[in-house]
Amino acid sequence: MRKWFAKLARTILVISGFVLIPAHAWADPAPIRVGYGVAAEEQLWLMMASPEAAPHKSKVYSMDATRFTGADKRVQAFEAGALDIATVSANGAIFAAAEGVKFKIIASLSRESRRGFYTRFMVKNDSPIKTVADLKGKVIGINGFAGSGHLWTRIVLRNAGLKESDVTLVPIAFSAQLEALKSGKIDVGMFPQPFEQMVKAQGGYRTVYTSKDAAPFEEELMLLIAKDDYLKKNTATVRAFLSDLVTATRLYNQDPKAARKTLIDARQVRISPDVYLPMTDYYRDPDAAVDVGALEKMQDAQIQNGFQSKRVDLKSIVDMSYLPGAAK
Repeated sequence: MRKWFAKLARTILVISGFVLIPAHAWADPAPIRVGYGVAAEEQLWLMMASPEAAPHKSKVYSMDATRFTGADKRVQAFEAGALDIATVSANGAIFAAAEGVKFKIIASLSRESRRGFYTRFMVKNDSPIKTVADLKGKVIGINGFAGSGHLWTRIVLRNAGLKESDVTLVPIAFSAQLEALKSGKIDVGMFPQPFEQMVKAQGGYRTVYTSKDAAPFEEELMLLIAKDDYLKKNTATVRAFLSDLVTATRLYNQDPKAARKTLIDARQVRISPDVYLPMTDYYRDPDAAVDVGALEKMQDAQIQNGFQSKRVDLKSIVDMSYLPGAAK
């Protein structure tokens, strides 16, 4: 497995035209404080798990990575200056920007797309809930207020002639949603990958609505953000980090099962191989490029559904100049 990663990483570096940072820059790796989450970020986890997936790590930079089960705590840490780079949901990023939080979107990790997996909202097989119209008076688990799950749920409720006040929304960590659904604390659970795969493997659950029922267009899902001052002061470090992100993404896309096995072996993911390895996954752009057009459609949906009143100039907060191949 290790030899396979090494050979493939070298091939990708050659094909992509990446140039490794000179050896004299390796003497004192610059620490990057990274905040990350629990879903749809596999290539970032692969950078932590495999030296071959991140050839600049420990040479140009080091990763001081902190895992957050909740997006709200991660954004708070980022805004407080405790993180240099953080993962954030795209809908959450748009909402935060509209609220005045300052940052730049520097890369894409995953998308909600019909080209891959998209998030499911599920109930027990014996639930009386058959359609969205049956949700009135029910309790729905989401990943947090002002996030993707909140927005998608508001849209499908509206489309079914219901209001958000007709249901109870409860923020629950993805890792706790299944248990909450089993115990009856919630009537509907929100399941991104790899959690949907775990539910499917257990059996006894079915989908009531999906993210694509709410937003039929392609959406950005997980993004990387950083503050502009940090980017400008640490340009070479950030470019090396994002070069490795692209390498890791291409490694992951080329052989997802081998990459997931590496994540299990490194205990980045603690899921049975029988469940995790065959998982249907999200679409991941091989260049980690951000789809600004998708973000604009997402912002339109937020405004139409009362998530934000002030429109953000999204082109001004997306900065892909640190990605490999961008004009320097």
